[in-house]
Amino acid sequence: MLQFQQPLVKQVCASVSTGLLISCSLSTWGYPAISLPRMSLPDSPVKFTPNQESWFATVQLLMYAPGGLLGGVLCERLGPRKLLLLLAPLMWASFALMSLASCEVVLRTGLPEVFLLCCRAVQGLVGAVINPVAFIYTYEVTGSRLRGTLTGLLDAWSSLGMLLCYGSGCVLSWEAVALLVPSITAIPAFCGLLLTPESPMWLGRKGKEEAAREALTKLRSASELPEELEAVNNKPVAETSFKNSFREVIQKPNLLAMFAAALVIFTKEINGNAIVAIYIVHIFQFAGVGLDPNLSSVIVGSVRLACNCVAVVLMHSLRRKPMLSIGIILTSLSGASMAAFFYLQNSDYDVSSLGWLPITALSAFTIGYAVSVGPLCWLLSVEVLPGSVRSIGCGTTNAFQAISSFLISMSFPNFKSAIGIHGVFWSYAGSALLCMILVVIFIPETQGKTIKEIENYWGNLGKKEKKEPQV
Repeated sequence: MLQFQQPLVKQVCASVSTGLLISCSLSTWGYPAISLPRMSLPDSPVKFTPNQESWFATVQLLMYAPGGLLGGVLCERLGPRKLLLLLAPLMWASFALMSLASCEVVLRTGLPEVFLLCCRAVQGLVGAVINPVAFIYTYEVTGSRLRGTLTGLLDAWSSLGMLLCYGSGCVLSWEAVALLVPSITAIPAFCGLLLTPESPMWLGRKGKEEAAREALTKLRSASELPEELEAVNNKPVAETSFKNSFREVIQKPNLLAMFAAALVIFTKEINGNAIVAIYIVHIFQFAGVGLDPNLSSVIVGSVRLACNCVAVVLMHSLRRKPMLSIGIILTSLSGASMAAFFYLQNSDYDVSSLGWLPITALSAFTIGYAVSVGPLCWLLSVEVLPGSVRSIGCGTTNAFQAISSFLISMSFPNFKSAIGIHGVFWSYAGSALLCMILVVIFIPETQGKTIKEIENYWGNLGKKEKKEPQV
């Protein structure tokens, strides 16, 4: 019994540690929602222009593009655990230093706004490296029975990070939030990672068989150990070296898998999730709901976290594609409801009796996203990638996700001015439904499948397409 519990404790410790880092990283997405309204007050020491406000909200998304690619490179070079240990202090510093922007020393320079934008850019770069590496590390250190659950749980950790921002922002200043959130996430994450071993799969890919076996004995139960040891021992180093991974990318099965991962991630973003996370307080202010906008954001954030926990339970028994489809349909209907509310509001219709609709629709959107779309898209984007291109593939899909989020978020103010906020939500709802159709057709069902079975799917698909012109 003790021999079984020790590997389980190590797996959970690794999952919690990476989850806390994800919380710190994703809390930077929710931070503008509570800080920008306060920075715009007349007595605020920070005076952002409208253009600077837009950059403050989205610059970290822009940095996710190069950072995501860099994460794949560094992960394969240094190892996921070692890289996360290096990144945790950097994430803490880039977040906590923002609390100094209102200090007299910084204000005298006349550049507190530039200082904040620089901190946000560093946050984005470090967070972009953390995200794919955290998913890779959790996926590779976890046994087959808990792999889907603990990997899918990372989206709940991201919800916790945003909820920490929303909740603390109700009672604390933006300076205090910038210091508190990273201190209760990044620091414990660093301490937890000190207690866990390096990824045995990465050690095996680098030809360090002895270290890989030692890591596996700490992470696997007696029943799982023989099969995993055989997989590590039989893995040729040349086939999984970083340099050779680039050559493997151009092979049709791997290209198809990477395209599938990018499609899944794009589906997650096109429904407007980044807009809801970044502009949630602004949306509630615009809607004129009866509740305090900050309190409304806490309610939505709490719903999201609770639903993420429900998702972990459902992923054990439900198939991935039907579960994902239901979530996308719910988020699309919620977006359409928001669009209808704002359309009526812009048409001078008396919406005073419909004050419940915005928070209800956004809560329903959050339920669909948190129970299904968010955790499943992240999990699928890792599951569909073959091991030989997993590091590069995760980095590429995270870069693609960053570019998509940045363009969607950065264009929101102009898009809203051009077609109205109702048109924005309608466009998100329609685009998400279209992507859902493509995912159902193209993406394989991964629930209950082994890593080898998923890799064989892409290999067989590539062979089938190659033979078709000869028929």
